[in-house]
Amino acid sequence: MEKILYKFLFRLCLIGILILVVKLATPFTFDKWFPIDEIVLSGEYKYIEREQVQMVANNYLEGNFFSLNIHKLREGMKKLPWIKDVDIYRKWPNRITMLIMQHQPIARYGMQGLINEEGEFFGAAYEDYLPIIYGPKEKLPYITSKFFIFNEILHTEFIKIHKITYTRKDDWVINTSDGMIIKLNDDKSAEVLKRFVDNFQIVLKSMNKRITSVDLRYRDGFAVSSDTIKKINHKL
Repeated sequence: MEKILYKFLFRLCLIGILILVVKLATPFTFDKWFPIDEIVLSGEYKYIEREQVQMVANNYLEGNFFSLNIHKLREGMKKLPWIKDVDIYRKWPNRITMLIMQHQPIARYGMQGLINEEGEFFGAAYEDYLPIIYGPKEKLPYITSKFFIFNEILHTEFIKIHKITYTRKDDWVINTSDGMIIKLNDDKSAEVLKRFVDNFQIVLKSMNKRITSVDLRYRDGFAVSSDTIKKINHKL
């Protein structure tokens, strides 16, 4: 009886050792099968060099066609400042395809970085001119959506936004490229701004001067100032 038990335990130990050896050896042997022979990069390369993307991708290509950690590769690629997202696909038998999506800058976030069209902050260098946005970072998607609305309204009179600030008091301050300052409450801000722009030429003619500031925070009208005239109240 003891011999039978001994043989059983001995065989069990051998099986355990064999399983352990196979398990430890598998990553080294299995990775040699189904190697990744081709990396295909596609997508946008306006703000980043393809060679830079390829170099970063190579750093995260661990394993073979099946064992490659797609999530780790994707997160590694997104560490590049200009890359917004990456879609990664396996294509049998040995190809990995990566579709690169870049941030599209629409404004600067103060002096800290850039903002894309969805109101997402990203820290990348950019030399060309962009309007500047100030406001709480957690409100950037909302601020960006308002920026687009205000910009479209002002564009009808060829007024360009140079800087826009959303304050903690839920007020807006718009600095235009020609030096005009426009102040707005957040409530019905687009509606109020549109009424002012619709009457802009009339107001400009009545001032007979360059408008330096417009306060649209009044309930039934607005106040306008110029270089020589401090304030004129108008009804909306």
